[in-house]
Amino acid sequence: MISEFKNSEWTVVTSSKELKKTPIRVFFHDVPVVLFRGENHLCALKDQCPHRGAPLSMGQVCNDSIVCPYHGWKFNGAGEHLEMPGNPCFSKTKQDIVQSYEVAEEAGLIWLRLKSDCVSRRYIPQIHSNYSFYTVTTSIKADIIDISENFLDALHTHFVHSGIIRSRNKRRHNCAVTITNVKDGYQATYIEENQQSGIISQLFGKHIYKSVGRIRFPGIIEIEYYSSKGIELSTVIYVNKEQGDKCKLIVRNYLKKQRIPFFMLVSVLFPFQYLAFKQDKLILEELHKSNKEDLLYKPIITQYDVMRPYIEKALRNEICDVKVQHNLML
Repeated sequence: MISEFKNSEWTVVTSSKELKKTPIRVFFHDVPVVLFRGENHLCALKDQCPHRGAPLSMGQVCNDSIVCPYHGWKFNGAGEHLEMPGNPCFSKTKQDIVQSYEVAEEAGLIWLRLKSDCVSRRYIPQIHSNYSFYTVTTSIKADIIDISENFLDALHTHFVHSGIIRSRNKRRHNCAVTITNVKDGYQATYIEENQQSGIISQLFGKHIYKSVGRIRFPGIIEIEYYSSKGIELSTVIYVNKEQGDKCKLIVRNYLKKQRIPFFMLVSVLFPFQYLAFKQDKLILEELHKSNKEDLLYKPIITQYDVMRPYIEKALRNEICDVKVQHNLML
């Protein structure tokens, strides 16, 4: 039941810049999907020709249709069979023989869902139209719960990102954490006694007094840093589970518009963010590999893993009223 509901929700599968004139393969909840640009609109079909199973993403786009690379069968964006070369008796059919998906392009992102009458919104943060942003697409071979927790967990930053976000050897300080529910998910608000000790905070966070980490169904992570003037920096990560153990991450970083040219801010910030991501990817993939080797392993969840229970609930779309307070030493 949860799976059916999840498939009716809009899910980001790639950024617009990834899809040019040639078709590409993406994944929608483990299912391979071919995306292609027709003459007038975007199309999304299951990436498998029903004849022999060849990937349609290897084929060619012809007007608003795609041609299989193996025997030339042609399908339109609705999955209807239009041509069967070599068959003199073939006639077009209105019956869709390839699974089609509802597809939308908005805010530089491409979204999919199963065709449905359900009302579902495409989540774009309110700051989108007022902030400068850049988008990065990458992947991690790990569980979506562990990936989500990693980006919303403050306690690992002293060790995995020592010197970048926080420093392992600096004296820790108190941080008040409040967990509350939001639309489609949960958030943790962090108010620290002192400034974060890493280089990113030294460069960009001198006026930051509060940060917020948020998880939304069906897999949207948000991290926001606030000054007295509002959000200074925000990262939104759309997580999409691909085949096997791999998850695709479409990462969008928002920066408040300033007098300093945007490209200069990015040139300073991006190398540190990239290094932090590489560190996260390494530890996540190693722990995933280790956990798969031990079938009896079960993680220990403590009260200081403040977001873990709510991440699990959000990804199951179990949203309820909550307000819980914790104190951490960061």
